[in-house]
Amino acid sequence: MNKKPIITALLALVTMTGLCQTINWKIEGTVSNANPEDTLSLIDIEEQKEVATLKVRDGRITPIGGTLNNPIVCGIAKEGRPGWICAFVLEEGTVTVDIDLKKGYVQHIGGTPVNDDLMAVFSEQKNAPDDLQLSRQNMYGIVSNIVAKHPNHIVSSFLVGFCKGIFTPSQSLSLIGKLAPELQANSKIGMLKDNLTIAQETEEGRMFKELTGISRDGQPIKLSDFVGRGKYVLTDFWASWCGPCKAEMPEVIAIFEKYKEKGLEVIGITVNDKPELSDSVVQKMNIPFPQIYKSTPMCTYGVTAIPETILFAPDGTILARGPRGEEIEKKLAEIFKEQ
Repeated sequence: MNKKPIITALLALVTMTGLCQTINWKIEGTVSNANPEDTLSLIDIEEQKEVATLKVRDGRITPIGGTLNNPIVCGIAKEGRPGWICAFVLEEGTVTVDIDLKKGYVQHIGGTPVNDDLMAVFSEQKNAPDDLQLSRQNMYGIVSNIVAKHPNHIVSSFLVGFCKGIFTPSQSLSLIGKLAPELQANSKIGMLKDNLTIAQETEEGRMFKELTGISRDGQPIKLSDFVGRGKYVLTDFWASWCGPCKAEMPEVIAIFEKYKEKGLEVIGITVNDKPELSDSVVQKMNIPFPQIYKSTPMCTYGVTAIPETILFAPDGTILARGPRGEEIEKKLAEIFKEQ
């Protein structure tokens, strides 16, 4: 009897079984500062759809489970609160999640191999040192190890996108290069790679690139009207439709008022916004510094998420990309203390 066809058929059956393998997931854990009326949802972050509703009783998540064809990255969302609170992976096994609704962050995730690895990211984020460069270096080491360990897992492509605002474009591009070919072929990763390649040309240490647009009174205006003219310049990328941008604007205004007499220029640059809508916010919030409307920050500087800031040196060199809040204040305090 010819055994070859039988062996071939068995191999094909094994392959098909692997492709159709079902993942049995379960989630349990605790929720601090939850109200009895709070509704929590388990959200597929990639697809932006609800996977399940989570019930909380006496501070504990009522264990719930289900099946999936492939692992997915999920977050927990609270009704009436924008965004998701934490990120973890639904994969084979039981994931444990401990979150604080009042503080809005994850206290612990684990229970499965990938989630145990992922916890290191959030631990570093929560306990990051004040030194921005050291914090970035530590986080890059953690994420790089996870991507190298799980190159074909969705958690790796998620982390590349999640951390793009923390790492330099060169670091993020290096992580993309470590992903398995099938993940690199993903259209979102491809788009991110294109944007990062643009941003790489304007990362820290590079000279500024020209950006043109119109001023508040409709006249032509360009970045070189301010940058490279002997002063430190902080550019704030924002939009009228961006809630976090408007929430952080008072801090940017306060920085401008504090350092303007010491030689700091602040420029607002709107992203994908209509001038009339931008100007309405400028008037309402009494934003005192110049604005550049109708420019191309996405194409020129690879700005894919806002709010975003870039700090330029007097000669036009890019000193820092992405500093926010206390980071900006600390950087400027160091600069103007030396003068």
